Amino acid sequence: MEEKNRLVRALGLRESIGMTIGTVVGVGLFTCGSAQVGLVGPWIIVLTAISLLISIWPCLIYGEMSAALPCAGGTYNYAKRGLNRIWANIAGWNYIISVIGIGAGETLAFANYFTILFEQFGINLSIIDPRIIAMLLVTIFLILNLLGIKFSGKAQTGFIFFFWGCAVAWFLYMIPNVHLEYFGGFTMDKLPPFREMMYILGLVWWCYTGFETCCSMGAETKFPQYTLPRALKLSVFLVFVANALFQWFLVALVSPDKYGILAAADAPYAEGLKAMGLVGFPVILLCIGIAFGGDLSTINPGIAAPARYIFTMAEDHTLPAIFAKIHPKTKTPYVALIFVGIVNYILIGTGSINYIASVSLFSLALCYMIGCAAYLGLKKKYPDMKRPYKAPYGTLGCIVTFVTYTAMLPFVEYAASITGLIVCALAALYWFIFTRRHENKIPSLEEEIGEIDEPTVAEKSQIDKEYKIWKWGTIIATVISAGIYFIPMICG
Repeated sequence: MEEKNRLVRALGLRESIGMTIGTVVGVGLFTCGSAQVGLVGPWIIVLTAISLLISIWPCLIYGEMSAALPCAGGTYNYAKRGLNRIWANIAGWNYIISVIGIGAGETLAFANYFTILFEQFGINLSIIDPRIIAMLLVTIFLILNLLGIKFSGKAQTGFIFFFWGCAVAWFLYMIPNVHLEYFGGFTMDKLPPFREMMYILGLVWWCYTGFETCCSMGAETKFPQYTLPRALKLSVFLVFVANALFQWFLVALVSPDKYGILAAADAPYAEGLKAMGLVGFPVILLCIGIAFGGDLSTINPGIAAPARYIFTMAEDHTLPAIFAKIHPKTKTPYVALIFVGIVNYILIGTGSINYIASVSLFSLALCYMIGCAAYLGLKKKYPDMKRPYKAPYGTLGCIVTFVTYTAMLPFVEYAASITGLIVCALAALYWFIFTRRHENKIPSLEEEIGEIDEPTVAEKSQIDKEYKIWKWGTIIATVISAGIYFIPMICG
């Protein structure tokens, strides 16, 4: 790759975690994911724990592949080398649609919480179509990303820390309103039938999807052989922390007789508080944290990550070459970014978060299944490839993940499944008509990635220290967020 067309390595561990968590913690948790509390009550933690368990192994598998192949494009590049270009194309298209969908859904979620926020001040914004607010937000974040990865990376860190600051303040403020008795009385016989439970599990698992975001930006990560595996290992547990804590408070604050409101709500947390009469400051603080922290931290990588996929695929001639253009000053794939913005506008036009969520769920599950197959292919085709990090029992993990995700797909919403299959068919058709006529030679790692620098002794000491702090913080937060579910049992 020519130096002038090469992306800049500027993201460290903090930014990589921020990009990953930002993609994952947002629209799922604060919309259709939390709405499932209205259907399963306190049993939501069981589904959240299952979602964590079926996400850990894929994260570790991707950690190994990302450390070995730290380039833009994530699963697309892994499948290109481990399988073939057809499967790489299908994975790339599905990831692009899915993550753009996450960003589009997040802008609609922002519009809902933003409107409710202003309601608390007596200002009625309901006369404004939420899609208009969502589209304006996409435009703002397009500009942010066009300014360069350093700028958007620092902004991402700010969004994440702002979100957690508001979240902790909201948790502490709401403790006096907690009712531990709300955790009891919802017995297993009140749960929905099996098929519906599997659909609900899929929506809760969707709250974990998007962990590959940092992999897709591997070409812009400093010391990726260390940073990417560490970011993936930590992020999946930090996502559990966010889900477990917010779900605990939702169950503890909203009485079971109001579950019908939660199940139908577009903004379950705000609607739940309003149903319980907890209006004013509780709703204001909640909406500020979700809208200006959680939502913005998802929209930012929701634009940045798929643009890197498009850029990489264009360089490989699997998408039009114009998408491979890099801005000479900001070093961003500006044409790909603009295209992502246009697709966002189209998805926002549907106005349906649930449909977008289901399409995203189907596409990401399929993408990760292709990623697992690529992992097995890489081990067979490149047994001597340098692997700075190795996932424990990676082969078994791939098989378990593949079988698990295959079992989940039949329960996805029918329209979303059809949409996902159409995306796959179009990806294969595009390859057959346009891509296969180009030379399919796989570039060497040196050509595609360039030289990966090893940190100096001082730099290695610094990144190890940073990782240690993040690791112990993650362990403590995970124990606390899981442990609070025992409080109702002990006090009951």
